[in-house]
Amino acid sequence: MNFAYGQTLRRAGKRREADTVLKNARDAYAALGARTYVERCDRELKAGGLHTARLTPGLARLTPQEQAVARLVADGATNQHAALELFISVKTVQYHLTHVYSKLGIRSRSELAARFREMSAQDRPSSGSSVDPGAVH
Repeated sequence: MNFAYGQTLRRAGKRREADTVLKNARDAYAALGARTYVERCDRELKAGGLHTARLTPGLARLTPQEQAVARLVADGATNQHAALELFISVKTVQYHLTHVYSKLGIRSRSELAARFREMSAQDRPSSGSSVDPGAVH
């Protein structure tokens, strides 16, 4: 319920109020272990522009909505699935993808997926790190 209210507030231009409501909703979903709703809250917070996360240089040029569409498509989502997940139209997904491709200098979904794999590989520790893969955390 708070999630929907937060979405409504953000879309009505009440970003600060929406940020508070969405953060509360996120905390409640996290306590329940509802990962999907936590991710939705994170995307909504990011779309509002008040919740900033560490971005890779290529992604920094994208708007929050473009980033959300790009992540879903890079993970293999169809335009229809991305639209359902983000509560936007398929046409809006196509619009954002066009801008993502242009800004990142790519021409296809496979190039987008490859770019995301490269970026996530850069975020992982190198093979020479002292992390014990068998350790229980």
